[in-house]
Amino acid sequence: MLTTPDIVKSLRLSKGYSVTELANKLECSRQTIYNWEEGISEPKLSQFLRLCVIVGLSPSNLFPDIATINRRTSNKEIHNENQSSTRGITK
Repeated sequence: MLTTPDIVKSLRLSKGYSVTELANKLECSRQTIYNWEEGISEPKLSQFLRLCVIVGLSPSNLFPDIATINRRTSNKEIHNENQSSTRGITK
């Protein structure tokens, strides 16, 4: 299983970006990228999503469970809304 440092470095290298180039595109420091790749710190979700956009990768390709969770959440919200809207109705 890939770790966050492996993923960040793989994504960067897949586009041939240097640490400096990726840092410029993400508007962060080279040290930040280095820290992510060394496992010293991890990107915030917003940074990680932006990284995916920069390299042209859908986050759901890295995390297939995200799409499943989103579908479940949406279906549950729709179900809850339907129940709420019919509570005051008597037949």
